[in-house]
Amino acid sequence: MKKIKICFIGTNPNFDGGITLLQKNLIDYIKYMKIPYEITWIYMGKNNARYSKKEVKYIELKTPKILFLEDILFNRSVLKFLKENDFDVINSHAIWGYWMKNYKKKLNQKIVHTYHGTAYYFLKNSLKRFGILKKIMLSPTLWWGYFLEKPPMRKADNIICVSEKVKKHLEMLYGIKRKIEILRTGVNLRNFKPFDKEKAKKQLNLDAKNSYGLYIGGGGFWTKGLDRVINLSEKIYEKNKNYKLIIIGSDYNKVKHLLNKKFIIFLYKIPRDKIHLYYSASDVFFCLSRYEGGAPTLVVSEAMASGCLLVCSKDSEQEIIEDKKNCLVVKDFDKNDAKKIMKVLKDKKEKEKIIKNSIKTVKKFSLEKWGEKYSKILK
Repeated sequence: MKKIKICFIGTNPNFDGGITLLQKNLIDYIKYMKIPYEITWIYMGKNNARYSKKEVKYIELKTPKILFLEDILFNRSVLKFLKENDFDVINSHAIWGYWMKNYKKKLNQKIVHTYHGTAYYFLKNSLKRFGILKKIMLSPTLWWGYFLEKPPMRKADNIICVSEKVKKHLEMLYGIKRKIEILRTGVNLRNFKPFDKEKAKKQLNLDAKNSYGLYIGGGGFWTKGLDRVINLSEKIYEKNKNYKLIIIGSDYNKVKHLLNKKFIIFLYKIPRDKIHLYYSASDVFFCLSRYEGGAPTLVVSEAMASGCLLVCSKDSEQEIIEDKKNCLVVKDFDKNDAKKIMKVLKDKKEKEKIIKNSIKTVKKFSLEKWGEKYSKILK
């Protein structure tokens, strides 16, 4: 059978988060199902480099690191590369679809673009943290996001959105009525599943007598709500001195001003094959973001599948969750929200009911089901 040549355009494959993990999961599914693809992965980096690893060709395109310009420059390099190389399918992601603006599609070629959020609404939300003067100064960045993400809506053969919210935002922004696939991010239920909490703590050298909250996030700490997680955790710690908060993935230099708390355990980077143990060892997983594209995000899916009690902010808009049914939804991050969490943690019957419903919910979004739908679109 002739191999289908596919090109993925996205983030650095060495980064364990977000879009990178989605692309890796999709490639794993393609390999697992023995689908005859020849895969190339393009990303921006410090050098021009080409190498192969585990049957995937990687192309690093040297891109000057200039705020707002780097993505435009990267898209230009992508455009040049795609003109010089032939692929049956091109699957670009997020803001790296601007290359389509000046691209002439080749015969029998298919272009699929996946929106993981909208830069316009992400940036609009980010402006909330600033005063009026800074908001005025930074407001032009909204239009940068608007124009950068527009071409795929007009030129891609297929559009995938990771949530209903992202689809709605795109329709509001561009007013284009076209078919858009809603495909929520899949989770590997073979790797992420309930595991004995005490054994997980022992493997990680965590104190068995402590209860643990967990935050995982490598993006902007304000948008991801790390400050909210710490504030809420502090209220819990005031009532329970055996409570600890594990923070994984944040840039220490950007968050160190938040970390001077006795109850915090900061871990910059954990090997991907160990992450499931942290979910299992933790009693609560926090997603208190101020904006998310995915609904659910990958870490939320993994936490649900692992049997964590999930606590989400109302404005993270995870869509598949329902307060006190398969999750706890909070909005004030104060002592009352802390009491709400602690009450469920103490009520074994209530906690088990919520976790059981959470696992039942996330099973609808298995990697296999998601991968099958995604690969059909690519075909």
